[in-house]
Amino acid sequence: MSETDICIIGAGIMGSATAYYLSKITNKQIILVDQYNVANDYCSSNDINRVFRYAYGKDEFYTRLAIQSRKLWQQLEQETNLQLLIPSDLLLVQGTDKEWNMFNEESHKTLQKIGLETEDLERKQLEKRYPQFNAERAFTDPYAGILLASKALLTFASEAKKHGVKLIENMRATRITIQNDRPTIEDSNGNRIIAKRLLVTAGPWSNNFIRKNLVEMTPTRQQLLYFNPQDTQLYAPPRFPVFFADQFYGIPAAGTDAVKVSHMGRDTPTDPETAERSIDQEEVDACRELLRRFIPKLSNARLAMSKVCLYDMTRDKDFVLGHDPEESDILYGYGFSGHGFKFAPLIGRVLAQLVLGNEPGIDISRFNPDRNPTAR
Repeated sequence: MSETDICIIGAGIMGSATAYYLSKITNKQIILVDQYNVANDYCSSNDINRVFRYAYGKDEFYTRLAIQSRKLWQQLEQETNLQLLIPSDLLLVQGTDKEWNMFNEESHKTLQKIGLETEDLERKQLEKRYPQFNAERAFTDPYAGILLASKALLTFASEAKKHGVKLIENMRATRITIQNDRPTIEDSNGNRIIAKRLLVTAGPWSNNFIRKNLVEMTPTRQQLLYFNPQDTQLYAPPRFPVFFADQFYGIPAAGTDAVKVSHMGRDTPTDPETAERSIDQEEVDACRELLRRFIPKLSNARLAMSKVCLYDMTRDKDFVLGHDPEESDILYGYGFSGHGFKFAPLIGRVLAQLVLGNEPGIDISRFNPDRNPTAR
């Protein structure tokens, strides 16, 4: 048995970012626990790259959060002298999917509404700017970029350790109990950690620690494919952008020599313990068909690598941040629904303040753990 001031379950991007910000603002003892190790193959945060964007359709709330988060990424880069965010346009390509076309147009209008730059490109302009693409129209988010995901995760974790955070790896927490009015975690070997404050940031495994009357989370299986073009430079930033097209997204060759392509809507429920970790041929075919339509010269590129990633989805695709309504010394950060990574420094800072009993600094009422979410 050990005791600590603060214990965090889950050393993915949100747990590690929270540990980092806590270590900067308090001298309290902090333990960060993970069932595997940091940046393990099962971790949802451990991938080559992730999308950063301001474009959120008509949802100005998330756009404004992204503006704040970008500043924090830049501060982290300055503090560590590391590049974690590579600038890149986000090209919002108009296709045949009406819902996604509307998202693209609304993103364009929202950026205009709040006084930010954005362009509406017709075919000739698009061909001149990005000749790799075949489309009649596209909008731009020039504030977007590529986050080097694994590098960012390892940076948060290593910086937290430098500031005194104790990292315990390969400790599989199995349950939370309250003993002597304090949150206590137990692992599969009977070990216990008693904390004054406990934060759950266990991603797709969070259901192991969530009470039934809180916002439900569904783990889902997402398939990521990396295509290796013959001319890597032609598909690397700034010559090639991040793109959204008909429910798919793509990331330029950044952090790797391959272009990442994935479908955004495959919300297939899964068990994180037994999830199929190899990709389906149907998904390869769907991605190649998408490329044939919009980026023809990339459609026959060699499939260099693939990965299955697990998301922690809420019904409304909003996050869950805050105190347990019955046990105020237990806090949650889960349900990042496939779009949370870009907000990691902002969420880490918010959760750090909540753990210390302070105001979060932003309005998080939308992320209330006991709200009644409706599908969006």
